[in-house]
Formats: sequence, C-alpha cells, structure tokens
Amino acid sequence: MKLYGSFTSPYVRRVRVVAAELDIAVELVNTATEEGQAALRAVTPIWKVPVAEVEVPGGGRRVIFDSHVILDWLTGLHGFGPLRPPADPWRERNLSNAIDGALESGLQLAYLRRDGLPAEGNAFADRQRARIASIFGWLEREVSGGGFSPGGGLGLTELALITTLDWMTFRDVYKVAAHPALVAVRTAHEGRSSLKTTLPPA
Repeated sequence: MKLYGSFTSPYVRRVRVVAAELDIAVELVNTATEEGQAALRAVTPIWKVPVAEVEVPGGGRRVIFDSHVILDWLTGLHGFGPLRPPADPWRERNLSNAIDGALESGLQLAYLRRDGLPAEGNAFADRQRARIASIFGWLEREVSGGGFSPGGGLGLTELALITTLDWMTFRDVYKVAAHPALVAVRTAHEGRSSLKTTLPPA
C-alpha cells in the first residue's frame, strides 16, 4: 500500500497502526515536503491526507480518500487480525465521530498558531476548546459506562482516541490530563508495538 500523509497526522497514524497490526507493508509518501504535496495533489482533488493507493484483488490499483474509508477497506479485505472487531458498530461509530469532532477543533487551534494568529483570548479559539471539553466530558462518561474495550482489546474506537490524545499532547493544543479516564485508555495500550513505532517524532 502506498500511503500519502505526514508522520505527525493522527489520521495517517491510524492507518499506519492498522496496517502494522495486519502485517501490510506501507510505502509512506511524506506530504510534509513540497514533492510530497505535489504527489498528493496529483492523486486527490481534495488535498487532504491520508490517501491510499491499494492493490485490487484480481489486479489493478485503486485510490482511496479518508482514513475511515481506508480502514474499512483494510479490515474488509484482511479482517481485524489482532485488533478488536467492533462489538456494536453503530455505537462505536458514534464514539469515533465524537472523537473526530474533538480532533477537528484541536486542528483548528493548531492552524491558528501555525498561521501566527492568537489561539488565546479570541471567541473562535475559546469555542474550539469548549467543544473539546464538552466532547471529552461525554467520552469520559462513556468510558466509565463500559463504552470502550468491552473485551479489553484495541479496537478502532480506542485507536481513534489514543491517536487524538497523543496528537493533542504533541501539539500542545489541549491539556488532556484533565480527563483521566481517557488517559487511562491510552495508558492501557501504550506498550503496543504498532502504537510505539508510529508516535509523532519528538
């Protein structure tokens, strides 16, 4: 699989973790470079990572946009391997969508900082932090109610949460320590090889 994305993107990391768990070789095209950006824009009109070029059973290749679609392709074709399959797919999609909502707000805060705009003391940034806090508060209640890891394994929902928490810590856009139940989910899986080898570079 050829994967277009950066080493720091949490969405790209999710695909890299699942590929590692399923023992699928990945050729990463680093889109943090000018050459990588040009290659990305040659294969997708939306200029967003991750994008995957995958082999189609029976021959040929296909280009797939978006981490969720790529993960559906990988698990649909190869199964979940050592990963936990979803116990309640609709509920877990809700959890993942909420996690992505928090991540989107974190990305907005990072973009403000990258573009030299104030990420403190303005109404837009305050709304993003409040949205993250609201989502994480709800997710903490879901964790306490057994919403994650019903069988104790690493599933796509836990993966979405862990990659989001790690990225927010890496970019320092939100103090995740304020949500100990969520941090505990990350801690429970932090020794897993696929997660350790895909951490954003220090």
